[in-house]
Amino acid sequence: MNKQEMEYLGLKYNPFEPAASGAPVKSNLWIPTGWKNQITPILDTIEAGEGAKAMSIQGEYGSGKTYLMRWLELEELPNRRIRPFFFDNPGVQFYDLANSLLRQIGRYEFSKTLWEYLRPNIGPLQLSLFDSKDNFTSWLTAIKKQKRQEVAVAEVAKAVRASHITDDEEIAYRFARIIIETIDKPFFEYRDFVAGRKDTLVAEKEEANYFSAIIRTLYLTSSVGGVAFLLDEFEEISLQKRLSRKEAQDYLATLKRLLNVASQQNFWLILSMTPQAAEISRQLEPALWDRFTGQGHYQFVIPELSQNEAQELLAFRLQDAYMSDDKPYLWPFLPETINDLNPVTYSSPRRLVKIAFYTLTEAAIQKIELPIHGDFIRQVEDKVYPSVI
Repeated sequence: MNKQEMEYLGLKYNPFEPAASGAPVKSNLWIPTGWKNQITPILDTIEAGEGAKAMSIQGEYGSGKTYLMRWLELEELPNRRIRPFFFDNPGVQFYDLANSLLRQIGRYEFSKTLWEYLRPNIGPLQLSLFDSKDNFTSWLTAIKKQKRQEVAVAEVAKAVRASHITDDEEIAYRFARIIIETIDKPFFEYRDFVAGRKDTLVAEKEEANYFSAIIRTLYLTSSVGGVAFLLDEFEEISLQKRLSRKEAQDYLATLKRLLNVASQQNFWLILSMTPQAAEISRQLEPALWDRFTGQGHYQFVIPELSQNEAQELLAFRLQDAYMSDDKPYLWPFLPETINDLNPVTYSSPRRLVKIAFYTLTEAAIQKIELPIHGDFIRQVEDKVYPSVI
C-alpha cells in the first residue's frame, strides 16, 4: 500500500500488521487495564518475596502472549529496575541459553563492561598501560603487542574472583579469556558455549554455576535491581512439536537449574505457553511446576478481549498513524465497528489486528466511501476467516 492510498484514509501508515504476531514497532506499548490489574499484583508479590522469582503466562494462539512478554520487557520490568532479556524459544540445553544471551549482548560490549567493572582489581598489569590511553581497545592492543595475554588472563581471573562474581577458579579463567581474547575474536559463536569442545568458553560440568556468574555480572555491571529472562513460545518445547520426551525433560532440567540460580540472586524467569503446554509441563515435572508457579499463584492466564478492550486496541494503534489531530474517534472506522465483528474475531488480538490491516488495505485500494461501514468490514472478515460463524 503506497503513501497516496494511506493519505486517502487520513493515515501516515497502516498501524496494523498482516501477520498480527508479536509487538508492533512503537516507543510505548499498551495492554488492557484488566490485564494490567491482574498481572501487576503477581509481579508485586514475586518482587517482594524471597527465593526464585518465576511465573508463567498462558494463553491460546493469538491471545497476545508475545505482545504481553514484549510489554514486560520494554515497559513494566524496566520500571522496576529489572534488566530484561527476551528469548524466542532459544533451545533445550544450557549452552543454547548462554549462546542466545551473550550473542544478544555482544562479546565486545560484554567484555568491555566487565573490564570496566573489574579495573580496580586487575592489579599491576594495568599501571603502565592506563597512563596514556585509558580505554578497553588500547589496553587489549598493548597487551597483545607486549605478548602478555597469558599473564593478563591470570590477572583478570584473579580480579573476577576478587569482585565476587564467582569463587570458582575455572569459571573465573573462562571469563578472563572472554575479555582478553576479544581483541582477536570480537564476536561470539555458537560453538563457544558447547561444553566439552576444544576452546569452549563454558566450564564443563559447571554450567549452572557458570550461568549464575553471568547473571551476577549483568546484575553488578548494569546498576539495576535484577535481571529477567523472558522465554517465549515455551509450548514448542513442552508440546514436543520438534523434540523428543527426553529432550523436553532436558529442557525442564535446565529450568530447574535456572530456578536454583534464581533462588540465590535477584533473577526473574518468565515463560509464555498455551494452557495445554502448561498442563503437559505440570505432568512432566509436577514438583518443578509447583515450585515454578508458587503452587499455582504465579500464573497469569490471558483473558479474551471484551468489546471495550478491542475498541481501545484499535484506538491506541490508530492514534499515532493519523496525519492530523482532527480525526473522529476510531477514524476511518465507525465508533461501533466492534459490534460489526464476530465475538471470536474481536476477542482475539491477533484476529482483530489482522482484520483491521486487511480492512484498511482494501478500503484504500478500492477508495470506498469513508468512514468504513459494517458491511465492508464483514466482507473482509468473511474473506480472511471464512470459517468464523
